[in-house]
Amino acid sequence: MNNLREIAQKFKTKGGFEVLENAAMADRFSFKIGGTTPLLLEPLTEDAFLYAVNELKNDGIAYFILGGGTNIVFSDDGFDGAVISTLKLNKIEEITSRGTGTGTDFNADGETAVISCQCGALMNTLVNFCTRNGYSGLEQFCGLPGTVGGASYMNARCFDREISDVVRKIEYFTKNDAGTYEKREMMMDKSSWSYKISPFTGTDDIVFRVEFSVKKENEAKRSEIAEKAAGYMKQRVDKGHFKFPCAGSVFKNNRDFGAPSGQIIDEAGLKGYSIGDAQIAPWHGNIIINTGKAGSKDVKALVDYIKAQIKEEKGFELEEEIIFK
Repeated sequence: MNNLREIAQKFKTKGGFEVLENAAMADRFSFKIGGTTPLLLEPLTEDAFLYAVNELKNDGIAYFILGGGTNIVFSDDGFDGAVISTLKLNKIEEITSRGTGTGTDFNADGETAVISCQCGALMNTLVNFCTRNGYSGLEQFCGLPGTVGGASYMNARCFDREISDVVRKIEYFTKNDAGTYEKREMMMDKSSWSYKISPFTGTDDIVFRVEFSVKKENEAKRSEIAEKAAGYMKQRVDKGHFKFPCAGSVFKNNRDFGAPSGQIIDEAGLKGYSIGDAQIAPWHGNIIINTGKAGSKDVKALVDYIKAQIKEEKGFELEEEIIFK
């Protein structure tokens, strides 16, 4: 079966999905860029999610998984396949008295607790949940756009803290020998994680649920947690992260270069340079903003221009953090 209209009807009949056909996608990305997709699926349950990836594979339909859309430049030409959005899979809950598998118990009435999040939960919603309920450990991620699944997939890093510093366990979908997705789990092993890389980066595996180790603080410390989180949010605002549509940092930092990518681009005199309505932010060299009606081709041309200029001037090969779809 390769008729997307028939496939859309199959998912509607199956149930457990929000199904949209010929869906405009630009507003689903923080860059506010992109065309349409003939089929957008929003699973409402874990079983529906698993059914979707397996059925689309069996039907030979190209697809990709979309979280918060904060690190992606979506093509002006759209995507000729199906998009699976995780945003309806957003449950957040505390888990109490569950062993780690190594003999240590987590107990929400003690010092350490576990917060479980489905992949579509927004990182900022998770931080707000922790702040409201007196859990510390995730304050640095306040204001981080995107979802728990996306942040875990790329091992997001904020203010010198990585997702891997607080992850306890991940449940994920991976292909078995028959090529069908099935669920497995992975306990945290820091040796498998590095700077903006997780065990899932660059693979077909799909992060579904993440458990975070946090501290359960007493009532007196709740205001301290909130103040700390608000401080990190203020830094994001002051750095101009929310002035215009953008996808955050464009390039990864490379310690071998001796300075962050934003500083390198700034020193090259590139801040403010634009192609079409895609512009290097005048206040930050490692952010490209959409000042009006930028398209994906404008952003790609600007990224290529920056890389060429830095290569010529500094001899450095900048590596993109954003993903072009």
